[in-house]
Amino acid sequence: MKQLKSLFVLLMGLMALLITRCGSPVEEGEQAVRSVTPVTISSPRTGKMAEYTELTATSSFLVKAVIKSPVTGYIEKCNFTPGDRAGKGQLLFQLRTKEAMALQGDSLAKSSFTGLIKVKASIDGVISEIGHPAGDYVQEGDALCTIVLPESMVFLLDLPFELKSFVRESSDLILVLPGNQQVTAKVKTVLPSMSGASQTQRVVLQPLTQVNLPENLIARVRIVKSLRPSAVILPKECILSDEVMKEFWVMKLVNDTLAVKVAVKVGIMNADSAEVISPVFQNTERILSSGNYGVGDTAVVRILK
Repeated sequence: MKQLKSLFVLLMGLMALLITRCGSPVEEGEQAVRSVTPVTISSPRTGKMAEYTELTATSSFLVKAVIKSPVTGYIEKCNFTPGDRAGKGQLLFQLRTKEAMALQGDSLAKSSFTGLIKVKASIDGVISEIGHPAGDYVQEGDALCTIVLPESMVFLLDLPFELKSFVRESSDLILVLPGNQQVTAKVKTVLPSMSGASQTQRVVLQPLTQVNLPENLIARVRIVKSLRPSAVILPKECILSDEVMKEFWVMKLVNDTLAVKVAVKVGIMNADSAEVISPVFQNTERILSSGNYGVGDTAVVRILK
């Protein structure tokens, strides 16, 4: 009987020990749930933010002359090549009429009739194009060459009517050329007519410095729609949002290990930065810039150096 009592006590002790042991992993598991997220941080800064839209403009010469053939005949001489500078009144082409060419072999024709026609430059400029070389047969009115004045280079912008309020005469715009070269241009004039099909208005942009560019070069034009000279700016990766982009928030550090969710109202956003309208953050506050996606309202974090 005493042996049965001893065995019973031993069994009860073992059961108590097992119950104690089974409780320990649960507590350890509960501690493991509070994982630590490695993060990097950024601080707000104050600076200028601009919201702009981009359009395209095409280079063109305002001063341009197309030299046309005054007669039907043959080109005997061409004194210039594309790229040459020609002065006003200089001889460009020498033509012989088709009647003179027909009478060259006629022994009865008067020798004084040559049929030679001299074509001269009407403006100072650069020969941009030769339409017909020597030896060509041309009709009256055919284009022989084109002369342009390099100093008259402008960019032509077709501006949608709804953006007209953002472009004013004598204001400056930034032209972004291929290769990301930037040129400042002034709005020289806004032409008083609309394109019927596209409902755009032609704007002439004059570069402030003389640039040696070809005609028909396409540049991007940045039109500023709004400007904030003293905006509170955060890197764009700091801003989190819902699926429909209606609610925005950031994860802000309250100490070195705890981050909390703070709802924000954003303003201008560009490729890499965002304006925070409210609340007003100080430059000393720390905002999560990575490791912030998918964390809860409060999160235990570890700052990566």
